[in-house]
Amino acid sequence: MSSNQDNASRWLSKKIAEAKGSYIVAAVFTILSAVSFIVFCWYLSQFAALWLNRELLQPDPLLYSLVFLTARYIFAHFASIFNYKAGNTIVSKVKKNLYPILLNNNKLDSVASTLYITRICEDLKPFYAFFIPYAMASLLVSGMILVVSFWIEKWVGLTLLVSLIVIPMQMIIIGIGAEALHKKHINLFLKYSAVFYNRLQTIAEIVNLDNFRPQYNFLSEKSKELNKATTNVMRVAILSSAVLELFVTICIAVVAIYLGMSLLGIMTGPNYGKGYDFQIALFLLMMSPYFFFYLRKFVSAYHDRNRAVAAAKLLIPILNEGIDTTSINIDLQFNNLAINNLNFAYPDSPVKVLHNINVQFPSKGLVLIKGISGSGKSTLLKICSGSLYLQDNSISVNGKDAKYSQKWLKTNSSYMNQFPFVFDETLRYNVFLKNETNKSQEYPEFLDKILAKKDDGWETKLSHNGKQLSGGEKQLVTLARMMLYPKPIAILDEPTANLDPDTIEIIIPEIMKLAKDRLVIVASHEKMFDNVANTIVNLNWGEQMSHE
Repeated sequence: MSSNQDNASRWLSKKIAEAKGSYIVAAVFTILSAVSFIVFCWYLSQFAALWLNRELLQPDPLLYSLVFLTARYIFAHFASIFNYKAGNTIVSKVKKNLYPILLNNNKLDSVASTLYITRICEDLKPFYAFFIPYAMASLLVSGMILVVSFWIEKWVGLTLLVSLIVIPMQMIIIGIGAEALHKKHINLFLKYSAVFYNRLQTIAEIVNLDNFRPQYNFLSEKSKELNKATTNVMRVAILSSAVLELFVTICIAVVAIYLGMSLLGIMTGPNYGKGYDFQIALFLLMMSPYFFFYLRKFVSAYHDRNRAVAAAKLLIPILNEGIDTTSINIDLQFNNLAINNLNFAYPDSPVKVLHNINVQFPSKGLVLIKGISGSGKSTLLKICSGSLYLQDNSISVNGKDAKYSQKWLKTNSSYMNQFPFVFDETLRYNVFLKNETNKSQEYPEFLDKILAKKDDGWETKLSHNGKQLSGGEKQLVTLARMMLYPKPIAILDEPTANLDPDTIEIIIPEIMKLAKDRLVIVASHEKMFDNVANTIVNLNWGEQMSHE
């Protein structure tokens, strides 16, 4: 086992203690479920033996068997609930530790952060919700049946014991190769999902740069590579399941043949059997498949373990890195924002979205970013907000280095993109960021246009990213939020794109008010901004054409 794999396994194991209580309760229910099934098998075999041997139909054994069978499923259900609860608890705690790191790490944009969170949910939760419970259940249930089998007939017990040793060995052998495949698959998923997203976000830029065909070929090649990795993982999983089913079938067949020959008196004597009656033989035969029940699930879930180990290897360095605690004074006097010789391309893309950009932003006033669709306006705004990581010193706040400047921008800028975010809360909360406000609390007058259309006014419940609001109304809500909670820099991407002319005439003066005591950077095609902007930056084909 490599050092990285060993560290990942230890890290995964330590997390189990964080949900110890749920696992213990689940184990108790699992034991009760197994005991119930064993008793069910005993009563049902008793009922069948009486019927076939003596032609007696006694309802009591049948009734008892049904009661214990029902109990077996009830206990198993509660065990599943607590196991799933344990998985949720552990993953939630990991996410809680991961969120602040991702939010404070400029090297990871919002897309990459989302992908990491998604992979955690997909690759860690099955490990804790299924693999660990199935491993525990396999030991408890299989061990219990093994003891009962040895007590009644050692040769049946010995057959089951051999399978208990061989199956994990087979699982480990196949799993060694599968782990490398899982790691490759996760790496490709994280890498190419971010690439695909960035291409979709910049599709207009790609078209305008006449780079559509090369980008299509590039994405097609990466999609094939990702599909191949996915197929290889599935192939190993299918192979593992097929080998397991074959071995289980052989083991059950061996037990059945042995018991049958014993009943027929073919195999007798102190070393081969005890000449069982029909009830004992049927009882052992009914229990044997249940011996493999959790073992089957455990082997199937072993791939969840491989996925979790591969994910942990990627996660541990991020978690160990921790939060960058570089001190930044959020009340720092803002003097200027400078961009010098900026060249930017998205990861794994040969095409520069921006090249040779030089802009000196003032401490206050309205700066208008103009340009055709695909000229890189949105990308430039993201850089100014600190959400896109730059490896050079092409951006600076108050003359500071890029690392400091990007953290400062991330803390001290507010950003409204073309698709504003809306909380699943009331309209009041989305504007004031709290549900209880003073009735006399001031708010931008343009919100009256929204309030007049809503029967519940401020208490209008918004959900699913504000589907109750039009695109223009979302922008108004977001703008109002920015005005009520101002930061030194306000960045707006096409703030009038979805507004009617009357609303535009209301909004632009409000944006101008915002620009009186702070820097407001706007990317827009709206010509009315040309007359009110203090500075205009023209972009075309990713290049700076003029700086007025």
